[in-house]
Amino acid sequence: MTYIPDARPRRRIAPPRPAGGNPELEGRLAQVKAARAHRQSRIRALLSRRNEAVAAAVAAGVSAAAVAAATGLKITEVKKTGKAFAESYVPDLSREQHVAGLVALAEQLQAVIEEKESAERQLRGDVVDVLRSGEMDVFRIAALTAVTADRLRELTRGTGLRAEAFRLGS
Repeated sequence: MTYIPDARPRRRIAPPRPAGGNPELEGRLAQVKAARAHRQSRIRALLSRRNEAVAAAVAAGVSAAAVAAATGLKITEVKKTGKAFAESYVPDLSREQHVAGLVALAEQLQAVIEEKESAERQLRGDVVDVLRSGEMDVFRIAALTAVTADRLRELTRGTGLRAEAFRLGS
């Protein structure tokens, strides 16, 4: 049997989509990537500072219950964090100063987390709008936002989007 390359039918290639669907929306989705990275970095830094402050407070003799009340952590988490950072430097601060510092860090952390949740809701709305309009597919959105296609599927669950919106070439 001889192979004849042109004997079998060729696959149809979908016509290419125009590259510049909605530049404003593409720009906004691209900014999401940088903003997400910045927020995640701030959260990591604040968590690190909070953990060091918790350990310093525990080492300075502040009760675990007082630290837990100031930070919103469970008492067991406070004790574990205190042990994990046992070699941390303990500045000469009073109990009130430790608690005030912990409260300030907890408030900053909560503010960043709320900002992150708000941005997630905004991203969800933008993704749903784009997918419904058909201007971009999920893979283009994933590339612009640095969010995986699977995560985008999770974000848009319950919005009434059909599975076809997540297939290439929709």
